[in-house]
Amino acid sequence: MFDIGFLELCLIGVIALLVIGPEKLPRVARTVGLWIGKARGAIKTVKYDIDEQLRLEELRASLDKQASIVESELLKSADKVESSLQDVKKDISDSTEPVEGK
Repeated sequence: MFDIGFLELCLIGVIALLVIGPEKLPRVARTVGLWIGKARGAIKTVKYDIDEQLRLEELRASLDKQASIVESELLKSADKVESSLQDVKKDISDSTEPVEGK
């Protein structure tokens, strides 16, 4: 996250010790630690929510794609069945027509 080395942390600690004082420094450090923990938890929650939304969008896109494939296959099958029924109907009508010349 931040590129803070050991020397920077020591400098921040010395400045905090001079400004806050040795009596209040442990309590302030504890409070700052709690705030950092809460901030990390909030960031983790937001990151999880974003990942979940992205996963759901991918799932919806996949579902829509599969639905369109199924629909097109269903339409093709329906067209084949309809043409087969038309052929059968034509064959039946041809076979039931009266024979001329008798």
